[in-house]
Order: sequence, then structure tokens, then C-alpha cells
Amino acid sequence: MMNNVHYIVQKVKGSPELREMIGDDYLKKLTGKFRQAATSYQRATWVRVLYCLRDEGLHVSGGFSSGVSKSALRERFKSFNAMFEEVHRTQATWLIPDSQLREELRISISEKLIPAYRSFLGRFRSHIESGRHPENYIKYSVEDLETAVLDFFEGYPVSQHLRRRSH
Repeated sequence: MMNNVHYIVQKVKGSPELREMIGDDYLKKLTGKFRQAATSYQRATWVRVLYCLRDEGLHVSGGFSSGVSKSALRERFKSFNAMFEEVHRTQATWLIPDSQLREELRISISEKLIPAYRSFLGRFRSHIESGRHPENYIKYSVEDLETAVLDFFEGYPVSQHLRRRSH
């Protein structure tokens, strides 16, 4: 929806005849629809992924110690990895032909995802790395995610999955 409305808005803005026929009021409405669709897309897609990077439910306390539940933390990393891979698999196949819109969306996604992941990793990396097989849980560096976001909206064939990047 966002892609289609954006295309229409750009065509109308670029054609004095269409702009005169449609009028500025309706063009403003279309622009509002575009912004609403962009916000809805981001909310629907990224809220679930970012939810994995929250602290709630990871801390345990009792007796003489309080700390982090390693099992809950491992599950959280596994969930994040699975959800991010699913989003990547889907959105790398989507095509946004308008390069400016494509780049704006990638920036918007990165501005939410990268700081949240960097912070989560910074707080909890040591808990995972001190355990067995940390590579099963911490699959991505911050740089890996930054690079993966660049695949979004390129219209890649379905067969091209998230490539394992260097850590």
C-alpha cells in the first residue's frame, strides 16, 4: 500500500495536469495515507522483533543472588534470530523501486533496530559468551545487522537467504 500510494503521489506531483485535476487537498490526503501506511508497516513488522530485545523477564532474584536467567536469555536471542531472519527473508524479496523511499525506510529501520540490538548485546553478551556454544545464540554482530538491512526492498529472488556474515 505504502509503495503504491507513494508512486501515485510522485506521479501527481510530477505532472501539472494531474495535480490540477486532483487538487492539492486530495494530494495532501494521499500523502497522509502514504505516511500512515509507512507507519503501519513499520509497527506491524518491527514491534515483534524489537520486543525480543527487552529486559523484562530476563532477571531473576532469590536467595543470596540476583542476576540474569541464562535460559531465558538464550531463548530471547533465539527468538530474535528467528524473527529477524524471517523478516529479512521476506523483505529482501520486496521491491521498492523508488530509491529515495527505499533508503528512507532502511534508515528508519536501522535507527530503531541497531541501537536496540547494540544495547541488548552490550548488556547480555557476557552472559551468553560465558556459556556453551555462544555462536548458537549470538549469530549477528551489530555490523551484520547493518549490512543485512541494506538487502531490504531490493527485490532479490526468494532463493537468496540471509548470508552468514563474518563476526
